[in-house]
Amino acid sequence: MPDFRVGYMYSLAPIHCGGEGDLGNILEIAREVHTNFPYIPGSSLRGSLRDEVEISDKTASEALFGKELDENGQMGVHQVWFGDARLLWIPMRTMSVNNRDIFTWISCHSLIRDHAIVSRQKAVIFPNHAVGIRPGVYSIADAQVKVESLSSEQKQVIALTGWPDSLKNSVKPTWESNLIILPDGDFQVLMEHSLWTQVRNKIQEKTEGANQEGSAEVFWTDICIPRDTIFYYPWGYSLLKNNPITDQQKKLVLSILQELFQVGGQANIGRGWVQGWINPTVKDEVTS
Repeated sequence: MPDFRVGYMYSLAPIHCGGEGDLGNILEIAREVHTNFPYIPGSSLRGSLRDEVEISDKTASEALFGKELDENGQMGVHQVWFGDARLLWIPMRTMSVNNRDIFTWISCHSLIRDHAIVSRQKAVIFPNHAVGIRPGVYSIADAQVKVESLSSEQKQVIALTGWPDSLKNSVKPTWESNLIILPDGDFQVLMEHSLWTQVRNKIQEKTEGANQEGSAEVFWTDICIPRDTIFYYPWGYSLLKNNPITDQQKKLVLSILQELFQVGGQANIGRGWVQGWINPTVKDEVTS
């Protein structure tokens, strides 16, 4: 049976994984082709985790991720793999209900469905309207969304386990009482217009030429996945028969996946920090 596991990340800072199609001074982010939802490519996640492992043990890094391309064009074979990190819950700070501003997390039908498949849970049907923990009429800018109550089956399929100690007593209780699931179309509109953005500026020298003396101030807009977002990703081992990784190297991977690490770009300004954890339902002989 293939080795298939599920990992999770909670963003502690905005995340920027650059995508194609940047428009002038707008720095876009990577988006799924079929949904247009933001995501973290598996290659970015894998590169970040490789760096973390290499800091602790270079030999383990090469055994797990393979030797990097050498001058002879040769590369090693990886023994641990990571898929794309997809959105599961994304925060909304611009909602209000009963004339009170609230903080809530939102998701959509397809993301909940796909997570259920990956985490081997029973599929549950969601209605073609918003459902959540707290029913009511929510306002978003000049629009209103009527939210009905989740059923017991729906609550069961969205439950998350294995929260790390750093989030268990702080984030988890708030998350459990502030959840809304939208139809895919409504969620897609929010992902086009409600992501984290920041206008930044940079002083740079003007190019040489007539009337081009001094410096110029250049502005650009970063688009990021906001902090407090919850992601999930598949991962697992693909062990070599003649030289498999050791139990100690597995322990190193497991420890890193359950701690703080950085993903994406702009690390020099504090972007991309996440708290990780793994699905506790998967037994591993080296965790005890």
